[in-house]
Amino acid sequence: MQPQTVHPVTSQPQAYPIAVVGQQPPQQRQWNSGVCGCFEDICGCCLTYWCGPCELCCCVSERMGEQCCTPICLGCLGSSVTLIAYRVKLRARYNIRGSIISDCCTTVFCGSCVQCQIKREMDYIENQLGCKPAF
Repeated sequence: MQPQTVHPVTSQPQAYPIAVVGQQPPQQRQWNSGVCGCFEDICGCCLTYWCGPCELCCCVSERMGEQCCTPICLGCLGSSVTLIAYRVKLRARYNIRGSIISDCCTTVFCGSCVQCQIKREMDYIENQLGCKPAF
């Protein structure tokens, strides 16, 4: 029996990007309404102002495809974490222009406005695009 030669691994395998010929990436769109567009939906603004945590747990979380306890669990990490996560998730799913740093800054300085904006965006998706937001 002959001894086997051992060749140590000196580098990791590299990933190769897969390109689809003739297919362009989808164009990113703007939010349907601005962060300060609360007057476009007075009822939603009032609901968020007076019942913000309950509205976030019961309504927004369910519409985002999350459990109602998600804001409570993520709230242990900080009060804005849930809204940042929901904003990033909504942007990624519906190809809305933005960045994580803008999501963080906007949410930290205007959390209630962001919660209203998320609600308005989901209303827009349901009404204008004719589908229930799918996550």
